[in-house]
Amino acid sequence: MNSAERLSRTGRKSAQADILSHMYSNQIGVSFGKGLADPYVPVLALHLGADTPQLGWLQAFINLFPAVMQVPWGKLSDFFRRRIPFLIVGGVMSFSLYFFMVGAINAWHLIIIVAVQLCIGSMMIPTWSALVGDVTTMSNRGAVMSRFFAVATLASVIGSLIGGALIPSVPEGGDMSAVKRFGLPFFMAGFMGIIGSAILYEIMEEKRRMYASPKTLFKFSLKSFVFISDLKENIHFRNLVVLNTFFNFIMSIIWPILILTYVEVLHATAFEIGIITITSTGATLFFQTRVGRLLDLIGPMPQIIISRFAFISVPIVYALATEVWHIYALNIALGLATAMANVAFFAYIMDVAPEEKKGEYFAVYNTIIGVATFFGAIIGGYLALMFQNFYAGHLVLALGALYAISAVGRAIGAMWFLKLKDPVKYPDTLRGVVKRILRRWRMSRRSEG
Repeated sequence: MNSAERLSRTGRKSAQADILSHMYSNQIGVSFGKGLADPYVPVLALHLGADTPQLGWLQAFINLFPAVMQVPWGKLSDFFRRRIPFLIVGGVMSFSLYFFMVGAINAWHLIIIVAVQLCIGSMMIPTWSALVGDVTTMSNRGAVMSRFFAVATLASVIGSLIGGALIPSVPEGGDMSAVKRFGLPFFMAGFMGIIGSAILYEIMEEKRRMYASPKTLFKFSLKSFVFISDLKENIHFRNLVVLNTFFNFIMSIIWPILILTYVEVLHATAFEIGIITITSTGATLFFQTRVGRLLDLIGPMPQIIISRFAFISVPIVYALATEVWHIYALNIALGLATAMANVAFFAYIMDVAPEEKKGEYFAVYNTIIGVATFFGAIIGGYLALMFQNFYAGHLVLALGALYAISAVGRAIGAMWFLKLKDPVKYPDTLRGVVKRILRRWRMSRRSEG
């Protein structure tokens, strides 16, 4: 290699390091902002008098609107091969709406604001995923992706801790306005997210060749919008979408009632709800880089299977929990499974998606999952109300019935995942890795003996 080639290679590495540093800064600002406010949006809804169907609609919009516009955003991102403008505009506009949430008049008003925020912010999701794909290769994708998840998770943990500490409990028999109770963390969230998004402006993004003509791009027939083309052309992608759509639908029916378990059954304060979030994200953070390195060796399939079976435990523990620490323990125990799911599904799509359609594939996947969980959350909210009426207002029994339905459905879905195959061959297998670990452990035991 001559000196010119070495200088060129050094320059490319320096440019990539600069891009990655800005991406890390973006994840810190955006995730810290979300951590400050997002865990407490359902608490704000309860403060405004939300019932179980309204909690279901709130969760449904949280599930749907980050995904509903991802297909056109993903297509536009792939067409222009530009990611940064979508990330900046989506971030600034969506984080600005935190300022309006604390001024909501009632629960429906809050639900509408949240829906608008997430619809705008949906442009960030496929473009961020595609940007990660642009700056990584198959050999380092798992490790780099895990570091991004780790940075984002740590920032979110800190934000959640601070947000929970800043939200006071309402005095017994007293009253407190939403602005006074939630104003400080929500305003901080808005400012941090805007700053984190604007940081990306300094990235000089290379404008790449467009893969389709404008006529092809903007000709959105009904067939293409309902994703028939992407699902028909790739059987591995279709199988993943079908399996995880069912699993996420079953998971989502209990999401609206989790806040009721925290507040009405376990009598958790806002700070304790923040700790629930922190134990979950903290445990995930601990395992994130480790499972990323493992993924680069064995591929995503073993981690997908492990995570699906592990999540059967969630509704069982919630149905039986009598103290907040039971939820803390569950979240810590599930840290490994959550970390595996974070990287494994992302990597599986990266493996099966055509190079020129990465953004579109992520958009299709996220949109279908979002639609499934939209209906799951609505159904869950109304089922909770139906069970409350059936059990004459006995909340614990009503919630327990819904948790039982979710547990059975998750078990069926986890078994179904055993049929999924990974088309990409990886250097090693989970069995091989476990054998080597056991061999080293036995050798160390012998040497100690």
